[in-house]
Amino acid sequence: MFENLAKMQEFYKIRDRNDLEQIELRELSPFAAQSVQWGSQRQHAEAEHAYRTAFQRDRDRIIHSRAFRRLKHKRQVFLTQSGDHYRTRLTHTLEVSQLSRTVARALGLNEDLVEAIALGHDLGHTPFGHIGEVVLHRIMSGEDDLNHLLPKGNAGGYKHNYQSVRVVDMIEKKYAWDGLNLTAAVREGILKHTGLRRGVIDFPDFVMQGLHYELDNATTLEGQIVAVCDEIAQRTHDLEDGIRANFVDLEQVRKIPIIREVERFTGVHESGQVDAFLYRNHLIRSLVNYLVTDVLEASVVAMQRFRDLTGRTSHFDTALIGFTMRVYPLQEELDRFIANEIIATAAEKRSDERAVRIIRTLFSGYYRFPHLLPDYRLRQCGSEESMRLLYQSAAEEEGDEQIEEVFRSHPAFLRAVCDHIAGMTDNFAEAEFKKVRLAPGRATTKVTLNVHNAPEIP
Repeated sequence: MFENLAKMQEFYKIRDRNDLEQIELRELSPFAAQSVQWGSQRQHAEAEHAYRTAFQRDRDRIIHSRAFRRLKHKRQVFLTQSGDHYRTRLTHTLEVSQLSRTVARALGLNEDLVEAIALGHDLGHTPFGHIGEVVLHRIMSGEDDLNHLLPKGNAGGYKHNYQSVRVVDMIEKKYAWDGLNLTAAVREGILKHTGLRRGVIDFPDFVMQGLHYELDNATTLEGQIVAVCDEIAQRTHDLEDGIRANFVDLEQVRKIPIIREVERFTGVHESGQVDAFLYRNHLIRSLVNYLVTDVLEASVVAMQRFRDLTGRTSHFDTALIGFTMRVYPLQEELDRFIANEIIATAAEKRSDERAVRIIRTLFSGYYRFPHLLPDYRLRQCGSEESMRLLYQSAAEEEGDEQIEEVFRSHPAFLRAVCDHIAGMTDNFAEAEFKKVRLAPGRATTKVTLNVHNAPEIP
């Protein structure tokens, strides 16, 4: 009786952070990142939470951010209005999270850490998918001066993984300090989910602390997992969406070497003889399973070898999570097929020229008329008094070039414009494009000076 009572009391006890950290230490692999070791590695000191670990807290902050909510209206490959069943940037993010948690659980690694990294990895993506990133990089690197409107010179370029870190470090505003104050392990995983571009990308005020920028790979295995699962998610869902859109037919797909191998090992071709819809679904889930299983098998071997050679189970200065030597070239070939037959076709059909025009027009409009930017962006490059004069000038028929030039000449102005456009959803960019294109010069509605009433990007 007393034994049962003790068990009941233990069962109904609220597990605090210390309990959860002890569970991690007791149950996770020696290779896992431990929350207790990373909680203090934040840019701003703050007390730990009573019943959430550091990584759980990071995950929750990302989910509750404005940038995360906007992902639902950002294009992955297909236009968000093309159909209800094509992936958006948000559904892609959730698929990466699911795959990452599966791999982490199978390897005994920290699921909360991979979930936080996965949910935050694409926060810096632009509207209109990859083409938006290309256009902003051309402008911010000085390759496109918008028909001689912008000053010559490199303003630092643009890449979405760097912007994702900038979002969580600076742009999100919810606390007494800028950003979400995430742990270094999450920030590093977000940055390194795709390739670095040292010497090409130079974001202002970029906090390098804890990022191990000299290494291409994340120094936690959880960060490496997200990088690989991002690739798996893209390969598989882009293929499925391309088949659904009739950009490729099943006979084309079945000729790809990795698909032939998946068919041999799973018997998926038998369903194709019965029903094309069932075949497609069976094929995609079989392909996901094939790739994830290969990563698990290769990673276990690499982890054991690393431990044998170095004696370490932390701070991984080389990539251990990845495909086997046999499967790596097969999945690369699949990626080339998708790029040539699906993504290129989607770009042609959705008219990327319009996306280019929208972003270039928005950048030109905000540069010529700074008052069109919301005040929380202008605060990056001007005082309250200069903002008051700017809005006063905008209301006048002639305007005042001198006060506008105060903002245009500020070192942070181009990046403020870039931040604003990068954060937009596809829909909001379309709406702003119409407003900026039709704006009658300086006689445009003023933006409020009250930051609490500042217009939000949807």
